[in-house]
Amino acid sequence: MNFLQQTGRILDMVIVCFTWFSGILMIFALISVCIDVVLRYFFNSPTGWVLQISEYILLYIPFLSAAYVLKEDGHIKVDILLSFLSQRMQALFDTITSILGAGVLLILTYYGSIVSYDYYIRQVITLKYLKIPEFLVVIAIPVGCLMFALQFIRRANNSYHKYRNKAVKYNNCNPETAIRE
Repeated sequence: MNFLQQTGRILDMVIVCFTWFSGILMIFALISVCIDVVLRYFFNSPTGWVLQISEYILLYIPFLSAAYVLKEDGHIKVDILLSFLSQRMQALFDTITSILGAGVLLILTYYGSIVSYDYYIRQVITLKYLKIPEFLVVIAIPVGCLMFALQFIRRANNSYHKYRNKAVKYNNCNPETAIRE
């Protein structure tokens, strides 16, 4: 197994772990909000921290699970124009869009890291019910964007290889009636 394959397997494991963590956070938010509603409605004694933690969880879930959705090709895309292209040209288009997506996400990773580091150095805390270091809230942005960018880079690589390696089939050995896949 070469270095890229081993790195890909590690990245896959990290992406799956982040997705599971997102699912656990979602279940925790669901249960805690339900408990808070019951406490507020029946006992007139709401908890103060549930809304705050749920807000933070809603930040973590999409950033930590977006790479997995891309890996499974689950993102919504409008392919009405792509359906008119050959599979080879679709692969080229996927390569270009994946490179653009990775570029945007790497920029977000960079600036998110700067903000997270700044909050860490200045020891900024949230000014709500729970006093939580702010960098713990926003760290999901650069970490999630980095995983998302790495998955886009893998997708660009795979699409580029599909574009380069697409064979041309000939009907009855006639090059003029070539069918491109």
